[in-house]
Amino acid sequence: MAEIESIARALVEALNARDFTALAAKVHEDVAVSGFGGGSDNGWEALRERLARHFAASDESYGDVLAMGDAAGNTVAIRLTARGHAQGGGAYSREEILLLELEEGLITRIAVFSPA
Repeated sequence: MAEIESIARALVEALNARDFTALAAKVHEDVAVSGFGGGSDNGWEALRERLARHFAASDESYGDVLAMGDAAGNTVAIRLTARGHAQGGGAYSREEILLLELEEGLITRIAVFSPA
């Protein structure tokens, strides 16, 4: 469980810092991405572009991290609070879920689920 929490915290720290280099070190080059915009994509470049657009639009940050994983440590769900500003300028705070699939310590799939 400590490894799952470590992965979750490192991912959230990299997202909050907009540290794409640190994020790249944790993500497989062919990562499957859904969320952070519509549809799905594959690859590090697609993830970087989606995150850049997402953060430019909302300047979102994350806190209140709770990580849960399966017994093998291959699937991780991270419940967190996303705080930001909508495009109209109004502030928001909402729960989001990041779902990760891991293989050999690298994130091979990242999906974001949020109510909006």
